[in-house]
Amino acid sequence: MKRVAYGGESFITSDEGAAALLDFATSAAMSGVAEVVALPAVLPDGQVITVNLVIGPSSELITSPVETSLAEPDTREAAASLRARALQIGESSSPAHGAAISGGDLDSADPDPGGLELY
Repeated sequence: MKRVAYGGESFITSDEGAAALLDFATSAAMSGVAEVVALPAVLPDGQVITVNLVIGPSSELITSPVETSLAEPDTREAAASLRARALQIGESSSPAHGAAISGGDLDSADPDPGGLELY
């Protein structure tokens, strides 16, 4: 399981839930989106709760492994929802108002990149 630290607080959730939350936070940061998301978490007494977080462009999350005998919360549905939403906002955002920039576009945009090699 993983401990997720956010906003001066922390909670424990599944590896899958923490990874999906990071995926969503990355997409939100890159697209300038802020949303409330929900994720099952487990309290020290074993009770499963739902944690609600506002995730946006400036969200700072830290995840770290935690060893515990607590039962892992079922985060499959929440993780799938977070990943689907991350893909959706990633597809709907672009740096050029609807036109994605590819590496080829960067090469042709500035014929002299100032000595930098573009890959």
